[in-house]
Amino acid sequence: MSSELLQKLDDKIDNAIETLELLRLQNEELETKNSRLHEEVATLKSKQAAWEQNLTTMLEKLDAIDNKTTATTYVEREESVSA
Repeated sequence: MSSELLQKLDDKIDNAIETLELLRLQNEELETKNSRLHEEVATLKSKQAAWEQNLTTMLEKLDAIDNKTTATTYVEREESVSA
């Protein structure tokens, strides 16, 4: 092999090493970003569950108030009919 061919091979190997290093760095960045996104999703799911629980509690309270109002109105109607 001539020194020119060896130089070309050496250049290609250097380029491949540089490309691999860049890809490795990009991969690390993407893995870090992916990890952050997974954490964010977990946080958002937790917040969503808390909101759903709060909403359920409020709806139950509203139903209880509505049932009391309905029962009171029914009793008042019965009393006025009896009178």
